[in-house]
This record gives sequence, structure tokens and C-alpha cells, in this order.
Amino acid sequence: MKGDLHVRICERLGLQCPCLLNQTSLIFCLSTFTLISLFNSGSGQYKHWNPSLQSALLVSFNSKRNTRMTKRSQIILTITAIIFFVIAFTLDITSFGQDRNIAWKNIEVVRILAIVSMVALLGLLLGLFLFRKQNYRRRIELTIPIAFILFSCAGIILTSTNYYGLNGEYNYFSANRDIKNGKIQILETGLILPEPNVDWDKMQEAEKKLEKKFGYKSVYLGCTVTHGIGIYNAVMEDYLENVNGKNWRTKQRHMLDSLMSSKNP
Repeated sequence: MKGDLHVRICERLGLQCPCLLNQTSLIFCLSTFTLISLFNSGSGQYKHWNPSLQSALLVSFNSKRNTRMTKRSQIILTITAIIFFVIAFTLDITSFGQDRNIAWKNIEVVRILAIVSMVALLGLLLGLFLFRKQNYRRRIELTIPIAFILFSCAGIILTSTNYYGLNGEYNYFSANRDIKNGKIQILETGLILPEPNVDWDKMQEAEKKLEKKFGYKSVYLGCTVTHGIGIYNAVMEDYLENVNGKNWRTKQRHMLDSLMSSKNP
């Protein structure tokens, strides 16, 4: 029916239409017929023109345009979902890009299939509630990629939070803030036991003296160990290396041995 209307309009305009549903021809016919109707409305020409033809033509064109927009959106969502899923997967198996050499050893096929199945099921469920004006097949073509994008974003955020220790007091950002405020400290965790045959009081006094010399202090936090503490200390170590030189830890150990071997540290 839509094609017949198109042909009838083209015949009245004296046009040749090789393709009944060609988008360019539809636009041209619609624009031309509308202009002729406007300019000749008072001359009696085309008085048999039926406005319903224009409405039907608009419906045909809008339907085709919406179909193309939906397909384009589906392609964009699918590509975006693939990119996000690959990024989230890579960050997960490489510990946020730190363990690149053992990345392939961490791949678990069963786990990947289980995740893909779970996310696809989520997309099917979203299809029951979103884009209700479209049929279910077209809905899930949009909701499944959306589900993968949401899952990947959540995975990236979770991995970033764990890596940078954002869920704790000590992390990458708190270390940079403390450096900016002049609060240079190295965090110590775990159980500290005195070394045998070593004067513990003398050793502590020597360590405090060296800490003051190299511009930091040690803070004992107990037995609780988090990844954020490791990131915090790494940032502090980089700062102290820039201030004291690359081999400052080696110099500190030599000076500690010298102080411990002397009678008066």
C-alpha cells in the first residue's frame, strides 16, 4: 500500500521512481508535492489532491527512519558493550594492569561463560520493562548490550576501588594529599618481633634518628593489611626516592648497621 501511494504521487509529478521505498525519492516526492500544493492551491490545479496521501507517506518515511535509527543504535550499543566488557575483563585478570605476564594464566573459561550467561539473562529481563513500544525481539537487541555495559562499568568501578584502596582510609589519593600537606609517613603492618641478640631499644632509637634524617616517620597500624596501604606506601616511597635519591634505602641500611655497631648511636 505504501508503495502504491508513492507511485501515485510520482505519476502525478511526472517522476520516474526506480525504487518504491528509496529514501531519497520519498523525500523528493514529499517535498515537491507539498511545494506544488502550496503554490497552486488557489489556481485549481491538483484539486483532486487527497491530504491522506501525504499523511500516509509521512508514516511510511518515519517508520523507515525509525527502523534505521534503531539498527544504528543497536550497532553502537553492541560495539560499546564489547569494548567495555573487554576493558573490564582485562583489568580484572591483570590486577588493574599490574600482572600482564600471567594474565592468560588467570583466564577461567567456565567463569567467563557463567558471567556472559548471567549478563545475557539480565538483558532478557530488562527487555520486559524497557522500550515497551517495540516488539520483544528488538527490545532485547538493545537491552542485552545495555546489560553488558552496566555490568562492565560496575566491574571497572569495583576493580578501581580495590586497586586504589578507595574503600579505606589509606589509598593513592590520601597519600598524595598527605604529601601535599607535608605529612610524610610509611605505614607498617603485621606482627613486629624483636630480632634475637639485638638491642631492641638501641635499634628503635637508631631507626628514629634515620627516619628524621631521611624525612619521614613510621606509623604502626597493627595486623590489618589492605591493598590501599600498599598503594599508600608505594606513593610515599616514590616521593622519598625523588627527595633522597634512588638508593636511599640502601644508604639507610648501611647507616643503621653503622649505628648499631657503634657504642653510641
